[in-house]
Amino acid sequence: MKKFNLKTFKIATVITILLTFVSWVGLDANGMQNGSSYTLWGVVGSMWTLLRFPIFTLYWHFMYDHNNIILFSLAVFLNCTFYGFLIERFLSFRAKRSKYPSVPSRN
Repeated sequence: MKKFNLKTFKIATVITILLTFVSWVGLDANGMQNGSSYTLWGVVGSMWTLLRFPIFTLYWHFMYDHNNIILFSLAVFLNCTFYGFLIERFLSFRAKRSKYPSVPSRN
C-alpha cells in the first residue's frame, strides 16, 4: 500500500455515493410501478443489492432497531468509502501489473 492515490479514492467514493442515491431513486420508482423489475428503474434499483454490502448486509438489524438517521448516514458513507478503497486498490494493482510497457509519446 505504498502508492495510495488519494485523488482516485475520492473520485471513486463520490461516484459510489452518486450510484447509491440513484439506486435509491430506482427502488422508489420501481415501488411506484408495482415492482416491475424489467423497467430501467427496476434495473437501477437492483444495484442497491450490491451497494448495500458490508455494512447494511451485516448490521441491518442493529440499524433498523435504532432507527437513527445519523447512524444510517454513517453506514452509507462507510459503504461508499469501502467501495472507493476497493476501486482505488484495483486500479493501482492493474496499473502496476501492466504486461505492456508504456509507450513514450512525442511532445
